Amino acid sequence: MLLVTPVLLVFAIKNSSSYGPLLATPQVRQQGDPHAKVTIVEYSDFQCPSCAHIQPFLKEIMATYKGKVRLYFKYYPLTMIHKNALPAAHAAECAARQNKFWPYGEKLFARQTQWAPLADGTTHYMAIAQEEELNLPAFQACLADPTVDQDLLRDTAEAQQRAVNATPTFFVNDERLVGGVFESDGARTIERELRR
Repeated sequence: MLLVTPVLLVFAIKNSSSYGPLLATPQVRQQGDPHAKVTIVEYSDFQCPSCAHIQPFLKEIMATYKGKVRLYFKYYPLTMIHKNALPAAHAAECAARQNKFWPYGEKLFARQTQWAPLADGTTHYMAIAQEEELNLPAFQACLADPTVDQDLLRDTAEAQQRAVNATPTFFVNDERLVGGVFESDGARTIERELRR
């Protein structure tokens, strides 16, 4: 019974909105004030060019609204069009298990053009792991573990239940912003939510 409890806590429903239930996100894939009035949930694909493009803006948003927003990252690999999306997400989750999700993910996005067209991006995933000083044997074992994909697919199923069909998709509290709309309307939406 005690072994089941942590799993139930990690994947319990955090809240529900007009877009459906939002499962709890592991702490390592969250940043910002845990008591923030505004939450941003990002559904993203490491191989998606628009997702990589929006990262500097997202970083700017987090700095501008420091202490006022909380960011949750959710995996949504578009495997039908991005052959390396799932392996890249798998690698990011392996980094997350060593508390290095954010710096690892940042490098995946920054170097997307190097690994995305490859038949197998493992060499690049390992190079980033080495740069981030991860425990390489543990990282390799995690890469080889097919059960890691269950966590990724849980995020994907949640995204589909919440009518996510493109990346990046952001939810600012209960306001859905897709792609470049977050860049044009994200700050305005955050400001409006802060005034509520």
